[in-house]
Order: sequence, then C-alpha cells, then structure tokens
Amino acid sequence: MLLVFAIAATVLLFAVRPAAAADAKAGLVKVCDGLSFPEGPAYDGRGNLFFSNCNDETISKVNADGTVERKWMSASEQDQPFTWKKSNGLTFHGDGTMFVCDHGRNAIIRMHPDRRCEVYADNCAGEPFKGPNDLAFDPKGNLYFTDPVGSNKKNPVGCVYRVEQGTRKVTRVADGMAFPNGLAFTANAKYLYVCESGENRILRFAVKPDGTLGPKEPFADLSPDGPGDPDGMAVDSKGNLWVTHFGAHSVLIFDTHGRITSFIRLPHENNWGPTNIEFGGKDMRDVYITDPGTQALYRMRSEVPGLKLFCSPRNTGR
Repeated sequence: MLLVFAIAATVLLFAVRPAAAADAKAGLVKVCDGLSFPEGPAYDGRGNLFFSNCNDETISKVNADGTVERKWMSASEQDQPFTWKKSNGLTFHGDGTMFVCDHGRNAIIRMHPDRRCEVYADNCAGEPFKGPNDLAFDPKGNLYFTDPVGSNKKNPVGCVYRVEQGTRKVTRVADGMAFPNGLAFTANAKYLYVCESGENRILRFAVKPDGTLGPKEPFADLSPDGPGDPDGMAVDSKGNLWVTHFGAHSVLIFDTHGRITSFIRLPHENNWGPTNIEFGGKDMRDVYITDPGTQALYRMRSEVPGLKLFCSPRNTGR
C-alpha cells in the first residue's frame, strides 16, 4: 500500500493507500506475459504496438487484432544483417521509421519499414554515447534522448542529447544527472520533462528557441526514503504527466503543478516494477504499460486521451 502526499514540489511516499489510487483490478488487462524485461512501448499509428525485451534482445509486436508476435525481430550480433544489439526505448517517426535506443551499440538506430537498420547517431563531437535509454521528437523533428549508463548519485554524469533534424548534428543539451531516464515534452513543446532515477525525482527544462535547454528545475521530488527509480512517462491531452515508477510498482499521475492526483498500483512477483508507458488506439485512450514485475504488458482505458507525439505517424488505428 502506498500513500502519496504532495507538499509544494515534494512528494513523500509512505506505506498506506489513498482514496485517489486507482485499483489495478479496475480495468487493467494483461495483454501478454512471458516477456523478458519489457521496455519502450511505441505505438505506430496503425493499431500496432511494439516494445523491447531488454534481456533477450528481441522486439515484440502486438498487432491491431490483438495477436502477439513475441519475437517480431531479434538482434543480430553480426554486422550482416546490421541491426540494433540491445534495444530499450522506441519511438516512431511520421515517415514510418522506428527509432531505437541501442545500449549495445551505444547508438540511436533508425529502422526502416523493411527492417533495414542504420546508425542515426552514435557520438557527440567524437565522444561515444554511454548507452541511450529513452527518446522523443520535438515538433520540428529534432530528436532528444537520455544517455544514463554509468551514472548514479555519486557519479552524476548522465546527459540529454539533441540530434538536429536533417544535419544529424548532435548537441549535449543537459548533463550532470544521476541516471536520466524517461523523457517527454509538454503539449506546447516549451518544456521537456526528464526522470532522474538516481535522485528519485522528475526534472523540467525550458526549451529555448534554438533547441537548447535552460537550467534544470525540480518538477516533482520524491522522498529519498521512499522507493526509488521513476522511469518512463507520457503526457495526456490535459497536460497530466503519467510516470511509471519502477520502485513503487505503480504508475503515478501528476498534474501540471507537480502534484500527484492518483496512481495505479501494478501487481508484481519480484522487486521490479513498471518501466514505461504509451498511449495508443484510434482515440488515444488505450494506455500500455510494460512491467518487468510480472514480465508482462498491460493495457487500460483512460478517460483522458493521450497527447499525440510530435512527428508521429498519422493515426489510422482501430
């Protein structure tokens, strides 16, 4: 059980459950299980959902008719055919290509509809990435992603990078973080949210006209004494921020002021919790949650539609 209090911008986690909590039995449906540390769900606009299995180097696909292709694609250790090696965060571009955070090649991989893969970016001014984790496009098609591997509270060397659309020029836009994880833009693209897992908090950055970021601002500080590791996130059409909290085995829903309004408690069979979240479906009210705690993918319906991602494919899904 979990009680959530919001005091200013600080959230304290205790061991009691509030009335505002959403019961997992009320509408949470298991889509499939038997997964291998699922992560990075991505909706393709055609009714299909893709996600990574981080521990067996595969990508799974849930088809529009509900059937599941557990090993839709497997990584290749060889360069022929060239693929990603260890996928994590995924997202789709409007041209139908899938972008993959690859912490095996330490690169962003672009996968074409025919599954042909290429390196989109793998360094910043000659410095290799440490291990990309999650990614998001801005309205102009510039790609932002977190690069956390090797960073923690004692060694805050995690970064956020921006890959310029067209030129593919890579710029480090934020650094000095303890495992930056999930990220998401606000509806007006004026702010970028970043989960800093090592500090158990969510940061917010103002996005400048040139695409660089302003100083980091605390959006929601979670108790250092509570369970840690906020992970992936998504924004709904009212501006609420949905955050998967790995340590709390829950999805936390924040309003635009950084206050938790409710949360969804997920079942778990180990010490792991949910890793990421994605809105999908033709009405954008399907919520998909990847959960290593039960090695499963869950779906629920939201009263509020999700925010359509920038540069994502036209939504013709069922």
